[in-house]
Amino acid sequence: MCFDPGAGSVDTPVLWRPDLRAGDTFAGPAIVEEFGSTVPVHPGFAVRVDGWGNLVVTKEESR
Repeated sequence: MCFDPGAGSVDTPVLWRPDLRAGDTFAGPAIVEEFGSTVPVHPGFAVRVDGWGNLVVTKEESR
């Protein structure tokens, strides 16, 4: 997938939303798919699944 034309394409895993559980975490790049919705997670962002199944997306801190 190409998130930034200057950086080109990067290998990007595709996750199925119904398989995600509370407490799961992962970092971008990633794509989360479910019926009727697709969530692209850009490089530099992290996702945590909260207790209600929401995807909480945050920008990772620069080092």
